Amino acid sequence: MEPVKNLDDKRVCDQSDDKKTIEIRKKDCITRITANKDCTLQITHEYIK
Repeated sequence: MEPVKNLDDKRVCDQSDDKKTIEIRKKDCITRITANKDCTLQITHEYIK
């Protein structure tokens, strides 16, 4: 995973090495956005401990 930063140089998400998945962490929740081959997006949410 490679960090993605905004214009203020703050880390906002991580991008996978194949550039198909974005992972956003907010406290104990992870949101993953994955690009599918049919040009749709799959969005999943997960709590971590």
